Amino acid sequence: MYKVYRGINHTKKEVYFGVAKDVKARRDGSHCRGGTKALKHWNCEKDRIVWKEISNHYKQERASQTAHALEKNYKHPQRFKNIQTSGI
Repeated sequence: MYKVYRGINHTKKEVYFGVAKDVKARRDGSHCRGGTKALKHWNCEKDRIVWKEISNHYKQERASQTAHALEKNYKHPQRFKNIQTSGI
């Protein structure tokens, strides 16, 4: 099962959408260790970041489509910037 998740960085005023089978491992692994290009400027220890799982999908392609649609269309109430990643 592939999960679509969101990270809201209140310190940087940015929103990130991602796809993973294990969100916690992805977040604690590559995201918080500088291994994700789009999030290299985030500091998981100092920035105030809220993570939330959004939806579940059987196919990675569908999860990726959902995440990219959210990148393009999500409107944060405080107008935080959506981080655009490569893909669709």
